[in-house]
Amino acid sequence: MVFGPFVDLLRSTPAGRRREAPHADVFATDEVDDALYGIDPLRILISPLAGDIQGLAARHIHDRLSGRMGVSITVADRPLTAPGADHSQALFVSMAVDLGRRWLKRENAELLIWGESVASAHGTSWRLRFLGRATPLHPHSATVSALERLEVPALFDDATGDLVFGSALAAVNVESADGIRARAALFRPVLKAATRFAEGDSVGTVAECATAQSCYAALLLLEGARTGDIKTLERAVSVYQGALILGEDAFPVHERAMIGTHIADAMSLISGQSERPKLADKTVEYYRAALTMVRKEVFADDYAALKTRLGLALHNLAQATGNPGHLKEAADAFSAATAIWTITEAPERWADIQNSLGSLLITMGRLTAQPNLFDKAMAVFVRIAEARGRTAAPLVWATALANIGSALKEKGVAGRNVDCLRQAADAFEQAGEVFTEFNLESNLKVVESQRDHVLLMLAANNAR
Repeated sequence: MVFGPFVDLLRSTPAGRRREAPHADVFATDEVDDALYGIDPLRILISPLAGDIQGLAARHIHDRLSGRMGVSITVADRPLTAPGADHSQALFVSMAVDLGRRWLKRENAELLIWGESVASAHGTSWRLRFLGRATPLHPHSATVSALERLEVPALFDDATGDLVFGSALAAVNVESADGIRARAALFRPVLKAATRFAEGDSVGTVAECATAQSCYAALLLLEGARTGDIKTLERAVSVYQGALILGEDAFPVHERAMIGTHIADAMSLISGQSERPKLADKTVEYYRAALTMVRKEVFADDYAALKTRLGLALHNLAQATGNPGHLKEAADAFSAATAIWTITEAPERWADIQNSLGSLLITMGRLTAQPNLFDKAMAVFVRIAEARGRTAAPLVWATALANIGSALKEKGVAGRNVDCLRQAADAFEQAGEVFTEFNLESNLKVVESQRDHVLLMLAANNAR
């Protein structure tokens, strides 16, 4: 049997141990209300499903997702795609994604739920897909791709409805402060409900069970990325790997590519938290495998996102091993991504990748003992911060500030420059304020750790 590159990879790597993720509620009921009060709701648009002759599906999905504070749901007047379109074929999915993005822009919505109704010997299934307004670059943005699906029985129950809603939240690539606060407030109760559903007895077709597990893994990955909890990330890897094997014949190639990408995302986060060079190397393998399965001419945005992720993984591998040779390939990967996401057509994506290129210069300066590279890196970050300010793009700005802090820290250490260290501590502090505002615990931990390290060096210098 041919599983594709990812099953080959995961079978050569022991699956993450089955561990229970912590599910203590971050938000009490009153705190959820406070987080959502006065904030524009997340706007979800539901398309009637292709092939649903009676038109029941869109209304049923609407009813299952409605009544939740902080969400606005509307139903489109027609299906996104025509009945009979073969969405196992990449070209049909690509055409639907292009049209769906135009719908989202026209309706000013964050997410489109669309799909098809399919009758079989096992009954009628609804194949749901979740399309956000933009292709995400990082796990904290979104963990369900437009190329994936969740297959559910027709007229599904409330428990399945929680998983559908959780998948919708995991697919929303929110970048505004309001949107991120709203999703954070809604997410944890949904994760708790989805866990009870996904870890119970599986009932349904192979496709229904496999896609349910894949979407549940996406929720774990989103939570693990937000909190930095390694056990949650390991659990996400394990569930994704199980879904990939269970759905061996159910997932078309582009869906297998996305699942493999998510496994790599989780491994990358684990490697960054625990400093495991072998895991960093495995992450690069997964991204490379995904790039062989996603066609650039069909899924340009997803291809660019994968190139960006590969560049980040190679950068991490260089840091873990001390081998600067990986940095050239990383720079080439970033360059390929910016050829698709230019500063004029995709300024947010361009800025994010420029941040990654600047970080690469810092690492190269440290590994090759060339301090002038720190100044080049700072010039890149300052340009980003000036182009994408705190008000217009707070997360891009905060990331640039954190990276400016890293460059100043390295320059201060290399040149024993106390002023650079003081400026680095201030940059980390400013970045941390934004990450705190956005409830991004993992990012906050990183900048706080860097700031504290700089403060210790300054204290030691003053003690002399």
